[in-house]
Amino acid sequence: MANRPSIATGEAEVGFSLTGATPGGPTQDATTLGPDGRDGSAAPAVETASAADEAVLRHRGEFWPRLAWGTLSVASVIGLYWAFTLTPDANQVLTPPPPAVVEALVTAIANGSLWEHILASLFRVVIGFGIGAGLAVVIGCTAGWFRLGGYLLDPLIEAIRPIPALAYIPLVIVWIGIDEPARITIIILAVFKPAVVNARQGMKEIPKIYVEAAESLGTSKLGTFWRVALPNAVPFIMSGLRIGLATGFLALVAAELIASSNGLGFLISNSGSILRIDRVLMGIVVIGIVATILDALAVRLQAHLTRWSEVRG
Repeated sequence: MANRPSIATGEAEVGFSLTGATPGGPTQDATTLGPDGRDGSAAPAVETASAADEAVLRHRGEFWPRLAWGTLSVASVIGLYWAFTLTPDANQVLTPPPPAVVEALVTAIANGSLWEHILASLFRVVIGFGIGAGLAVVIGCTAGWFRLGGYLLDPLIEAIRPIPALAYIPLVIVWIGIDEPARITIIILAVFKPAVVNARQGMKEIPKIYVEAAESLGTSKLGTFWRVALPNAVPFIMSGLRIGLATGFLALVAAELIASSNGLGFLISNSGSILRIDRVLMGIVVIGIVATILDALAVRLQAHLTRWSEVRG
């Protein structure tokens, strides 16, 4: 006598499992039938959005609220400053109103001097950031992943970490001089420290289970570094590079004080010496805009490199 079909119920489907339905015949393999009577095992899987797709959709949905609130906060700060400049006790020379700053900006753009300063500063920051970030990633990853590298490099990293980059200016002037290499060296030192610390920490934060899984599959130590450790350390590395980019701009003003005749830092210091505070504020605003654009590019790069991550953006 044939076995009676068993009915399996669930939220998505009702299936019938038939085993050995033919008397005296060969035993049939278990077959799951869907509600339409077809073989359920061949049903296509339901496609779901990946974590990266969800992050992109969430980011797009937050764009306008983020822009609106950000604009409101900036406008509030400008409005408060503007209101202060209109008070009777305010000195229009020392605290120029925003229209005076805008006028100085328009004038600098019209005569082309602003573009000269921006390009000079960008050249120094890009070169300094590139060299400092490259050295930091190599040294930090080596110290964080390879035991011998940690033994050799950790004391040096810990020794230079608490020393501000600006403290090296006298040595840089004596050893390198006052030309362009000296200014770029100051920016390299400013970028290097936060980037190397984050890169080293990122290599140490790799989950042990990932390393053991790779080694159990026969992956070498170097192969595990390239295929497991380095990709997982990318969020730490990119965070360090973004901090390094910010500290590079912090050091820019000091670096351009070293016998420089152009650059945004030179523009700010030179304008301050002749009490052109409107040009000082203009230079500060331009540095902020340029740094924000570069940081936004770094954020986009980080999002692309870590699109596998489920961390909330």
